[in-house]
Amino acid sequence: MSTIGNRRKGTAAVLFATRFGTTEIVARAFERGLIEAGMETVCARTSDITPGSLQDYDLICLCGPTEVFTATREVKEFLNSVGGVDMEGKFGFAFDTKRDSRMSGSASKYIEHALDDRGLHVIAERQSAIVASRKDGGKVVGASLKEGEEKRFEELGVRIGKATEDALDRIRGSA
Repeated sequence: MSTIGNRRKGTAAVLFATRFGTTEIVARAFERGLIEAGMETVCARTSDITPGSLQDYDLICLCGPTEVFTATREVKEFLNSVGGVDMEGKFGFAFDTKRDSRMSGSASKYIEHALDDRGLHVIAERQSAIVASRKDGGKVVGASLKEGEEKRFEELGVRIGKATEDALDRIRGSA
């Protein structure tokens, strides 16, 4: 574990599920912000991480696309798989990608509730990156991020990273 002076750097897992790649772009932008804030990170698909390894991280961030008004089956299955993992003292953050419509629903709302139910302290209110669907013959075949979303999530990562580091400093100072 790296340290800054005598202070241990906070660690973060940025986990994502994606269908067309836009959610991964947002997750990686968010990770860049966390790194800029001084955190050690890993960014991976939910299918590429074992639930037990989450005990190694101070901050667990989960991002997924909104489909049929909520989180995808892949995200829900991942959240179910971490049900038995001890999350005591960990922080969580939920974000998603979705269309710009009140009728789109929210994967991040589902994720945020699930993280809270598993005992994580939600460090900041969930956020959504806006996407536009690409269709061919009425079928969704891709998505693209709204201009500025990648940069916004990188900046959000900096803010969340700093907030997490500050919270960890307070916890370590009182221990």
